[in-house]
Amino acid sequence: MSLGLRADPTNTSAVISVAGTDQVVITNASNVVATTFTGALAGNASTATKLSTAAGAAPSYGARAWVNFNGLRNTSDVADLTNTNRFIRASGNVSNVLRNSAGDYTVNFSIPMEDTNYILVGTAADANDDAQPITFTFNNTSLAAKTASAQSFELVYNGVRFDSPLVNLVVFR
Repeated sequence: MSLGLRADPTNTSAVISVAGTDQVVITNASNVVATTFTGALAGNASTATKLSTAAGAAPSYGARAWVNFNGLRNTSDVADLTNTNRFIRASGNVSNVLRNSAGDYTVNFSIPMEDTNYILVGTAADANDDAQPITFTFNNTSLAAKTASAQSFELVYNGVRFDSPLVNLVVFR
């Protein structure tokens, strides 16, 4: 193994080059602002593609987007049933949720999916908040209606579309 340290001409950074197969550990000291690696990097292939919580041989697939929002409130967290963006409590890869009409929403992704072969699953509180079953209807009358950037859906309770105070969606691909 050979190890070389070359100072940058402006004396603001250094380059470490390593040849061989031994392991190199770089500890981020208080004076290190950023680390950039170039070239081929290799890792432990048996664990690099698994989630840290995965167990067993079956692969794990993480959510590509998720959102928890209030269908009764606008982005300012004010009660509002106009067709505007809804109040998002927390999310990942969701830019906004638009209310199209009562119980009819469109979730927009911050970073589009690779294609339209993703799935949406969700839960919602019912109109009376008494734990009755809710039907999610995804507005996919054709594959052309689904986009990589957004997905529309409806909440139905007792055959009627309604706005829910608690809607949770997860997107898998």
